Amino acid sequence: MKPDRERRFSDEIVEQSSILSTYLKKYPSFFEKQRDVLDRLYELIEGSRAIHLYGKGRSGNAAVGLALRLKHFGYNVWFIGDVVKERIRPGDLVILFSGSGETAEVVDVAKRAKKDKANVVGITSYGDSTLSRYSDIVFLLPGGLEKRRGWEYLEAQLAPESAKEPLFYGGGEFETMAYLFQETLISAIGRYKKIPSGVVAMEHERDEIIENE
Repeated sequence: MKPDRERRFSDEIVEQSSILSTYLKKYPSFFEKQRDVLDRLYELIEGSRAIHLYGKGRSGNAAVGLALRLKHFGYNVWFIGDVVKERIRPGDLVILFSGSGETAEVVDVAKRAKKDKANVVGITSYGDSTLSRYSDIVFLLPGGLEKRRGWEYLEAQLAPESAKEPLFYGGGEFETMAYLFQETLISAIGRYKKIPSGVVAMEHERDEIIENE
């Protein structure tokens, strides 16, 4: 009887991709259960003078991605973390990403936005989080690390409830879902408004020209 061959790294990659593929079969159900939230989000996107987005770390990457894509569709969009940004005004839309819903910088933005009478949308995993309390509407995605008040990020990762064998490391589940969310949202807006794909290509080309000047 031949011994089992030594396990290769590529075996781990293939196995992980198969697990992820199975996991993503649940993805459409997140949207199906929150149709009213999605319709309201679209109304706010269409009806707002300006759209401001923010998130920290990898959640911030999803926020930046959504900001760039909305800009390519012609919306007046600002990323709050940029050096150049516009002041939040009454009636503006503020979209905030935080898996835990407790990220201090994100919560601070939500509080300020409410004082400025903006409409706040929270993208998070916890409907009872601080971000959710300061949001007008909340879209829930799975995978955010649960942070108790005063906890640091590393402590949240090392909590007993996070100690089981992870499919994603370091809160990666929420960040993956957040990126897919913004991609799905943008594609849906483009199809719903019948925006030609060439419009986005032209905007990409224009941005590249500006960057190279």
